[in-house]
Formats: sequence, structure tokens, C-alpha cells
Amino acid sequence: MARRIMLVLLAACSLLASQAWAVERGALFKVSGHAHTMYLFGTIHMGLPEFFPLDDSVTQALAASTALALEIDPTVQPAEAAAAVQRVALTTPAIVAAMPPALGPRLARRLEALGVPATLPTRFKPWMLFITLSTVEYAKLGYRPDLSVDAHLATLAHGRHIKVIALESVESQLDLFDRLPVADQWTMLDETLASMDSGEAQQDVQALTNGWARADRATLDALARKYEHDPRLSSQVMQRRVLAERNVPMADKLDDLLKREDRTMAAVGLMHLIGKDSLPVLLRAKGLQVERVY
Repeated sequence: MARRIMLVLLAACSLLASQAWAVERGALFKVSGHAHTMYLFGTIHMGLPEFFPLDDSVTQALAASTALALEIDPTVQPAEAAAAVQRVALTTPAIVAAMPPALGPRLARRLEALGVPATLPTRFKPWMLFITLSTVEYAKLGYRPDLSVDAHLATLAHGRHIKVIALESVESQLDLFDRLPVADQWTMLDETLASMDSGEAQQDVQALTNGWARADRATLDALARKYEHDPRLSSQVMQRRVLAERNVPMADKLDDLLKREDRTMAAVGLMHLIGKDSLPVLLRAKGLQVERVY
């Protein structure tokens, strides 16, 4: 009898523990229109083990869907990503020569501090350098690309034979930065280094990831306002090119998907779902009903 009671207690504790971990994270919206329903979920592209399992609202929405729309499918496109980087991210002598003289020593110190090869500026364009530095900053805090929420959802969808739709391509994402004038690329790298040196970059990383982990609307809205009103070039590029410019075609594709499929799910980077130019705002402008679940 004592053994049976212990087993029951262990089972109850296990159930309570699993429920405690499966908390609300990110942001979740229910989109209705064309007599169909779509759940729109904000993801984070580098994760921690404790981010999983995801909230039941998310996993159940995925299980009931016939299609999952992602920015890209990270489970099937790593080769495409590597090839795209080789095509568009490699630098040229002219670009290297355009580096502001004062930037070189600061960049070298940062690369050395991060344990990144000092030859990186002679291999990659400035926009690839600030992406790399930002990724390394995430990694220093323990965040891992193999634990991205996008990859987790894609794996679940493939396992359940739910079709996965890519809203973009790796090359189109890289092209957003590659089209920047070289002088602007160096300015953005300069601003990235300054924000790292001041600790601001680390604070922003923590605000985004902590805001996502707690579904903290106030923190996330404050971060969106910061990018909208920050006059620095890097913030303006983030707001206009990385978010607003991409959100318009994404909204069109999601609207088309909603017309075709009865029950679907879309999962994109969290920053696409907050702020004045967000996907929920654009979808409402199309006459769709958008309800924030959390």
C-alpha cells in the first residue's frame, strides 16, 4: 500500500511539474476571417532548455492545424543558409578599405574579448559582422540556436505530418542587410560595438528574452517603442527594414493562407507582433478579427 501511495504522489508531482513548466511565453493571437481561423505566435530564434514544453494553447493550436507558416523552416534549410552566406556575405577589399580608421582597433578588441577570429573583418561584410557579434552575445548568455522556438515547432509539425510553409527565403532575409550602403553598414557596426561596450546590447537581449519567457506585454511594448523612437541608424534599420518592410508581404501571405486553409498556425519572430507596424495591426487593417490571447 505504501508503495502504491508513493507512486501516486510521484505521478501527481510529475503532472504538477509539467504544468508549471508549460507557462505562457511570447505572444499569442487568434486571427479570424474568411470563415477560417489562424493562431499567430511570437517566437524567439535562440532558446534555453527551460523554454520547453510550450504552453498548451500553442501546442494544441499546432496539433489542430493543417499548416504551419514560419519565416523559414530551420529544420530543412541549413544548407541553403550556408550557401546564401557564401554568396552574399563575403566582403571585398574595397569594403574593407572603407572601414572608418577608429573602428578597426575597437572591433579587434571586441573580437578578441569574444574569442572570435581576428580575421573576420577581412572575410565578411560589416552587416554580417554585427549579426555575428549579436549572435555571440546571445550565446554568451546561454542561448542556443538549436533550441530556437521556430525549430521546435517545425520539428513538431513535421512529426505530425503538418505541412510547413516558408514565408521568406534565407537569401531574402540576408538581402535586407546586403542592400544597405557600405557606409551605413559600418555605422551600424560602430553603433553595435558602442551598445555592447556600454552594456545596452546585453540589457536589450535580456529584455527581449525575459519578456518572451514571461509573456510580459509591458516589457515587450517598451522595447518596441525604443526601436520606433531611437534615432540611431541601427534602430531605424531594425524598425523600418527588418520589421516593417518584411511585415507587409508577410501579412499578405498570412491573409492568403487564411483564405485557403480552415485552421492554421503561423509562428514568426516576436518583434514582428509588437509595435505600430506589427502583423496584428496590418491584419486588422485587412478587415480580419485579431484577438490577443496573451
